[in-house]
Amino acid sequence: MKSHLNGKWVLVGAAVVVLTLTVACGKKSEVEELASLAKSVSESAAPTSAQNDYTKAYLTEEKMQKFIESLKEEINPFEVLLKGGEGQSLMDLKDKIEGYNVYAKKYGFADYSDYMAVWGRITVGQMLIAADEMNKSSIEWMQKSVATAEENLKKPDLAPEMKSMYEEQLASGKKSLEDMQKPDTSASSLNADDLALVAKFKAQIEEATKKYKEAKTNNN
Repeated sequence: MKSHLNGKWVLVGAAVVVLTLTVACGKKSEVEELASLAKSVSESAAPTSAQNDYTKAYLTEEKMQKFIESLKEEINPFEVLLKGGEGQSLMDLKDKIEGYNVYAKKYGFADYSDYMAVWGRITVGQMLIAADEMNKSSIEWMQKSVATAEENLKKPDLAPEMKSMYEEQLASGKKSLEDMQKPDTSASSLNADDLALVAKFKAQIEEATKKYKEAKTNNN
């Protein structure tokens, strides 16, 4: 039976591409916004509750391994999405849906939507991991700033204006650390089981997608 690709699935591909090719160099909030975008777009497009309910586990080791294997083939119909899809119209992508389905089924996925659901969760997981790493880095930097201010305030011959500056640095640093270390009470963007699998296969996924990122860079 012929499958149908609607506009929402094109948006899923676009969101995944943006997130997959984004270098995590912005603020934590910006990365989280990107992760939220990918999640919300994929949720609106996924045809089954199992695919769009991110609170429930969907990924498996087998799916992760098959997805990574699918990225290693020399000819990949999803390559246009991985590279950013420049010059591709909605009709261009609709014409390729059968190829997407054949490729997804070749690696044991039910269809194109199953493949994209896995891809979407992987991307959200990558962004959450990047945000967490940036937060840890920010905490370490702020701890050093606080320690520096405390050491300088111990100097007996410290000028009044310098003392005032370090006192402000110390107070500001401690307040920032307190905010950074507050537990996250918001609902997680991805369940713990899926996030753990993304973390486990993170290095393999990055290696498998490196060629697409390099190709995009060389074409720019």
